[in-house]
Amino acid sequence: MGAFLYILSPGRTGRPRRKYYPAHLPYLQSDPRYEITALCNTSVSSAEKAINHFNLPASTKAYDSVATLAADPDVDLVVVSVRVQNHYEAVKPALLAGKGVFCEWPFSVNATEAQELAALAKEKGVKTMVGVQGRASPVVVKLKELVNSGAIGEVVSTDVAASLGPRMEAWTENASFVLDINSGGTPLNIRFGHFLDPFYHVLGEFESHHSLLATNGKEVKVYDVPLTDLARAAEDPQKPYRVAQRTSSDEILLHGRLEGGAVASLHFRTGPPEPDGMGLRWLITGTQGSIEISHPQSVAFLQFVDTKIRVRKHGGDVEEVGVEWDREGAFKAYGEITFAANTGRLYKAWADGDTRFIMDFERAVKRHELIDDMIKQAGKERI
Repeated sequence: MGAFLYILSPGRTGRPRRKYYPAHLPYLQSDPRYEITALCNTSVSSAEKAINHFNLPASTKAYDSVATLAADPDVDLVVVSVRVQNHYEAVKPALLAGKGVFCEWPFSVNATEAQELAALAKEKGVKTMVGVQGRASPVVVKLKELVNSGAIGEVVSTDVAASLGPRMEAWTENASFVLDINSGGTPLNIRFGHFLDPFYHVLGEFESHHSLLATNGKEVKVYDVPLTDLARAAEDPQKPYRVAQRTSSDEILLHGRLEGGAVASLHFRTGPPEPDGMGLRWLITGTQGSIEISHPQSVAFLQFVDTKIRVRKHGGDVEEVGVEWDREGAFKAYGEITFAANTGRLYKAWADGDTRFIMDFERAVKRHELIDDMIKQAGKERI
């Protein structure tokens, strides 16, 4: 239950500050079809503290091992919401116990782990879900509807330009794995990986591809402070730090031909937004027009209500297309933090038996295989 989304806001010197928002709890506590029956942490006492901190029901059981939690007959679905390096050891016991599993994305550190877990899930015949929530976004639903309706004719090309944010000059020791290309928890795995699934959902898979990864900011100051205190530490010239060599990518390029024949180019880069303030611009060109999706932030989850969809048919004017945000249900459960509602939409789809928006373990393997291949193409073999 300790899963949060974070967004960036400028600090006093312009460095980003991180604000955390709950991603899972709002919906789980709003839908009567779900009941939080148990929580696992590194110790029973820490689990009990989390239960109290999040005001979970007094009946919630505290465990210190996933195997014990998964063996509880009152548990039907195990939600794995820890850092990616611990996903394998948390998911496997739940699968062995025959329980359904919701695992956050990235699903695993690499494709090898993902393949093993997906095979085990298939062997046990259990339902699985990975926390890639972009395709559940009303923006993506509308976009897919436009493309499938032939609004711009046959899709011939697509271009994505997105910002990963400012160059990482400072980072925190506790999350230093982000700097390591082999950790499974880098911008390539997380930000780029989150975008890939809705991209595929709308336009289909790559038939062939080439990629380029680059690291421009190779030296990063690492501070031994919580992530929420990083901006303050970086502003303090007396604060001690170490200099780490970054191997993870801050420039990500993928291009190729999609199964439907369209050519595609995706570039996630480090740096400020474009001159017009856009941090995300996704253009889909067809034989009869084009569609543009844009937002000031590089929102891989495509979940902000001010994300714009604009359509222009050949010879016509630009039209902004409205998006039908579900003001009730998942959207309502999150109050002011509506950008986290896509996670709730996944839970709703699971309970409804609606598989349209759900990435299962088998599909997640394909995403990990692509990312591993991109790293290999870049000459950075996994260790």
